[in-house]
Amino acid sequence: MSELERQTALLQSLISGAPAEGLAAATHGVARGLQAYRVNAQAVAERALAAVYAPLQDELGEAQFAAMAWAFWRRHPPERGDLACWGAGLPDFMADQAQMPRSLIELARLQWALHEAERAADAALDADSLQLLDGRHDAALLSLRLMPGLSLVSAGTDVIAVWRNGWRAVSEPLAEDWAFFMAALLNGQALGPALEASLARHPSFDFSAWLQRALREPWLQSAGVIR
Repeated sequence: MSELERQTALLQSLISGAPAEGLAAATHGVARGLQAYRVNAQAVAERALAAVYAPLQDELGEAQFAAMAWAFWRRHPPERGDLACWGAGLPDFMADQAQMPRSLIELARLQWALHEAERAADAALDADSLQLLDGRHDAALLSLRLMPGLSLVSAGTDVIAVWRNGWRAVSEPLAEDWAFFMAALLNGQALGPALEASLARHPSFDFSAWLQRALREPWLQSAGVIR
């Protein structure tokens, strides 16, 4: 066995937890070192996910959460040195578990959205761009850009908006008409078609009320002309 093959086998053993094929003659020191690495990886996996998914850890209990974190680590090991970037796939991983309650999967999706909102790039409202909303421009050629990190998460029958207010991520259930309109904007729809679709589905949708709230929270970053 070459040195490269030996190192690859050690890595596979660390991730899988199974004895490394072809390493039967490994020294006792190597075996102990491998076990130490594995124990450390288990602890790191639990700490990294708990930093993001603390409410989920409370719901599952520490033992079950730790077991899930280690299983997730083995299935989807970190690809970057910054562990704050690891964990996005946990809700989908949970969804693949037959007995996992839907409420916990939704909780995980919400927690990751909050985490992403807090890590979003800084951005400020471009107030001058809002002059485009003065009614003299074709709404079909206008776009509204929402703040970085703002997202919508489904939770049961609710749609929850997640955004960053200052340095803190916040969330709030939305009315159906607001959720429908914001989803259209997040999907890249122009202002005119987004308004038309929203009013067709929710005739009482009040764009002015939404705009005032979008500026106050803040949700809205800028308006623009579609080229």
